[in-house]
Amino acid sequence: MGDNTAALVWGTPVHPVNLLVSIDAFRKATPILHSLRLCNQFGQGKDVHINKLSKELIDFIEEEVLTIHRREEERLELGWAQRHHCFQGTCRPSEHLCPPKIYDAIVKVAYQDLCEEHPEWYHLEDGLETPENLDELLAKRINESRDQYYFGSTYDFCSDSRSEWLADVRKLVDLKGGNAMVRKYFGLDIFIMQENLDRETTCYLKDYEKLFSETYSELQQATICYLVIPTQTAQWSMRFNSLFGPNERFGESANSMLLDRNSLDPTEEHQQRFARAMRQLGLKPSVHPSQLQTALSAAPPITASSSLRQTSVHKVIMKKSDEEVEKKHAAINKRIRDLEQSQWPKLMLLFSQVCFEC
Repeated sequence: MGDNTAALVWGTPVHPVNLLVSIDAFRKATPILHSLRLCNQFGQGKDVHINKLSKELIDFIEEEVLTIHRREEERLELGWAQRHHCFQGTCRPSEHLCPPKIYDAIVKVAYQDLCEEHPEWYHLEDGLETPENLDELLAKRINESRDQYYFGSTYDFCSDSRSEWLADVRKLVDLKGGNAMVRKYFGLDIFIMQENLDRETTCYLKDYEKLFSETYSELQQATICYLVIPTQTAQWSMRFNSLFGPNERFGESANSMLLDRNSLDPTEEHQQRFARAMRQLGLKPSVHPSQLQTALSAAPPITASSSLRQTSVHKVIMKKSDEEVEKKHAAINKRIRDLEQSQWPKLMLLFSQVCFEC
């Protein structure tokens, strides 16, 4: 069986960790914000100076309160950032644990190994003369040694973190009222999907993104997040049939939907919702490389300008020349930068599919 969900929305992509940290911070700061607004509007007495503050100053104080709560969430040892690293496969064993005695021993061995590998550091007159970047070389060697030492012991921990990430995201957004809160205060919805990365995208990330190139884990999924104007989704199911044998399944699904032309232009009030949410939640547009697909158009011109078409990750992997690959990589980075710095929200088709066999 398979379940499909599609929606035509005005939305802005945001980084999952930043969004979840901000939701948690906003949820915990809400009582303080309510008290601040009530005292500002209804406070009485000569010593209640808060009722004389302007709306702009109250907004500034609210943003500072939210910033403090966000920083507290970001400093949590096993917070959203660490769990996301494990989920997307960018954590290293050395990030998880290292008792002081073992760490001191690893530092000593790493230092000795570096000195043995670089006999040019020794001088008869002056003794050992280390380079200026010794700290950087030593830190890299220490992390490599810790990664090898703890790789086996942290595998189960990371697997548990990946499972917990999925459950915790669902819990915060749905059960703890994260989406309801964003809808109430900003008039927006949260759209989150867990995308299975294809081979080309994982190869690209491992080859060109430093965060992924140093990982020991297999890249499997990416969490994609959008803030969107609330809209009605279309849902339909697909059934698999055993047409080609007992161990083979086949499924095909098609659907058509009419579009409301009146929804194709966002109102000024819609724009203000996004501006307020992005400002108060401390968010910026964030585009994941897996989302760089060809743009849809109802009636594209015959000679469409290439500058208006998105660069696909898949085309990078297929090139043979290293120089061409580097150019395509630069094009992708530029495309992501241009997208993130362009005007948001944008009109987009969001589509998710969940398949399972019984």
